[in-house]
Order: sequence, then C-alpha cells, then structure tokens
Amino acid sequence: MSSTGSVEAAPSGYQPFTKAQRIQQLNDIDKSISQLLSSAGLALQTLSATHATSETPMSERKEAFQKAADSYLTTLQKVDVLLRRNIYGLEEANIIPAEKKTRKQLAGGKTDGGAEAIGGDVASLGKLDIGWLNSRSGRVGRDMEAELWEKAKVFLERLEAEKTDGEKGDVDMSD
Repeated sequence: MSSTGSVEAAPSGYQPFTKAQRIQQLNDIDKSISQLLSSAGLALQTLSATHATSETPMSERKEAFQKAADSYLTTLQKVDVLLRRNIYGLEEANIIPAEKKTRKQLAGGKTDGGAEAIGGDVASLGKLDIGWLNSRSGRVGRDMEAELWEKAKVFLERLEAEKTDGEKGDVDMSD
C-alpha cells in the first residue's frame, strides 16, 4: 500500500469544464426539458375526459398518472440541479456577476441611496415583487369570484330552464 498511487489518482487541482463540456451539459438540460414536457403532457392526458374510461380501468389510469407525475417531478429536480450548477460555473468563471448590481455600479459609479431600482431601467421595480403586490390588493380575487358567481348563476338558470321545458308550467298546489 503506497501513498504515491493515491496521490497520482487524485486530481492536482481544480479543473474547469471545457466549452464542449458546458455545451454538452446545456444539451442535456434541453433534452431533460423535453422529457419534462412529455411527462406533464402524459399526466394531463391520463386525467382528461377525452380518455375513454371504458378502455382502461380507473386503477390503471391512477397508476399511469402517478408514474407520469413521479417522472415529471424527478426530471424537474434534475433540471433544477443542472441549471444551478451551470449558473454557479458561470459565476465562478466571472461570466455573469455573482450578485445583481445596477448599471451604475457595474460602470464604476455610485448610486444615490437606493433611489434607483436595482435593474437600472424604468420597467424594473427592483426588489418589489409584482405578484406579491397583486395578491395583497384583493382586486384580482374579487374579480375572479364575481366571474365564477356569474357562471354559476347562468348554469343554474340553464338547468332550471331545461327542467321546466318538459313540464307544462307551474302547478299551484295550494288550496
């Protein structure tokens, strides 16, 4: 048992990926995203009403959905890990900055106490999350609720109209 054999087997230092290896990694991510979309489509297809229920029993459909959903989640996790690795690699190679900086900071200038948004342009709202702001307003939820109530009202009116079409009208049962 010699220590020189283990030293020779170990890499002498950090070796970054070559351009060809990075392109291959991105190609693998692309293939994984295609597989991700395929799994999602298969899962939705098993749930769709167009899928004939007489052809396959419900237990087989549930099993097929579970299999497709598991494949989707596994592939999603794989894509997430691969993308994070590539982002970290780009940050280590100083191709992209590790932290978001304003255009003035990148050019060497100073910002004036945070008055400008992080993105540097008018469309950017910096650290403000538009989704968070919209969820706090409640307007979107109220609009959706009103729309759903209107659809329910129309549905019930149509159902009532179909029910009364077969009858000759209202019959007064009180004496």
